[in-house]
Amino acid sequence: MPHRLQIEAKFSLVSGLHITGEQGKLWTDKALVVSWGDGKTPVVPATTIKGWLRESAERLLRGWGQQVCDSSRPSEICGTCLVCEVFGAPRRRSALRFSDAELHEGMTDVRMNVSLSRRRKAAYEERLFSTEVAWQKRLTVHIEGWFTSLAEAQRTAALLYLAANAGFALGAARSRGLGWLKLEAFTVNVDSEKLPKEDLIAQSKALVSWTRSSA
Repeated sequence: MPHRLQIEAKFSLVSGLHITGEQGKLWTDKALVVSWGDGKTPVVPATTIKGWLRESAERLLRGWGQQVCDSSRPSEICGTCLVCEVFGAPRRRSALRFSDAELHEGMTDVRMNVSLSRRRKAAYEERLFSTEVAWQKRLTVHIEGWFTSLAEAQRTAALLYLAANAGFALGAARSRGLGWLKLEAFTVNVDSEKLPKEDLIAQSKALVSWTRSSA
């Protein structure tokens, strides 16, 4: 019998957020990605959310001594490690489905930036550019998946919970202070029944112990 996993994660946005879209905008070099529905509401694409959580999970597991893939090198993705089991690989479909997170209650403005030379540690001349930034108090993320066993669903929820707690910034221009966020709430439902927070924490501790012992 398949088991349905549903997750709602709420983050407080500590700074503005930027994820570059494909639309052109007058007087803006880097415009935000927006909803395809109305063409104006800023969104965090599902692929961005998935990639951010995967990167965070990889960093955590490596810190615990696990051999996991580096998603920044697609040609080296193995398809068999714990990260690939949860997030998928080119030849392995993930059981999870991520949804776009829309910023309905926010506002936008344009920030001016300048390109910097890492070698000279100084600004390039005539390299001024503009970046559209979205501002909102909170960001809500929804994730859903189907699993063949209850244990697999709970372990996946535990890894996503740890990854959401460990990630500190989302989107582009993180080195320029954009996209900083903090996890406020993480709600898990398995087969439409809420998983108590103490059970989620226990599952997370068990996952940490298992990864360290198997490293």
